Amino acid sequence: MRVVRVVSVLAAVVALLLGGGVAGAAPGGSFADRSIVRTSDDGWKVRLGKFGERVHSVPALSSGHGSYEAFLDLRGTAEITGRGSSPVDAAVLTTGFQVACQWQMDGVQVGVTGGPTAQMSISYPPAMVIGAQVMPSISTTLRNGTSTDVKFATKQLRGPKAGARMEGVRVEISGCVGLAKPAVRAYVRVAMSTAVNDNTFSLYGKPHHL
Repeated sequence: MRVVRVVSVLAAVVALLLGGGVAGAAPGGSFADRSIVRTSDDGWKVRLGKFGERVHSVPALSSGHGSYEAFLDLRGTAEITGRGSSPVDAAVLTTGFQVACQWQMDGVQVGVTGGPTAQMSISYPPAMVIGAQVMPSISTTLRNGTSTDVKFATKQLRGPKAGARMEGVRVEISGCVGLAKPAVRAYVRVAMSTAVNDNTFSLYGKPHHL
């Protein structure tokens, strides 16, 4: 009986560690489309949409210890409608994934390879990038128990709506040695400005392991 109890306790501890940081994270695959509507402080209706989200995990090409690789798809949209009390001076749509690792070896390296809209600022404070730029390779460092926003596309709204789609963006994470696999979570964000107010609204997908 004592042996059975010890095994049960160990199983519970392992289950807790596996769930640490990203409780209930789903496995990779296709994920449901989602949209939300928010109202700005000036009375504008703001709709954010997340479509075609897919995470296809594959064996890491480097085959290194703690290495993970996946291909990501995501389309984010933003639309501003209605009659606000103050005109919109500027609005920017941002799409990407948040990446996290439970444990790390001297900083987890995250490398991203994408198309002409893949971009990210790793300076501080972050620089706002308007429009598409060619940045075929992006890298940053994750710290133990933290996450980072990996920005794939930034698009200025030149009318009431805008969208940014990325397909087959390759993400490689090395040095992640926690019991839980690295986790990613899609996000779509719009930042808008008028003469009176600045508003930022965000839409998130569900977290899932690579």
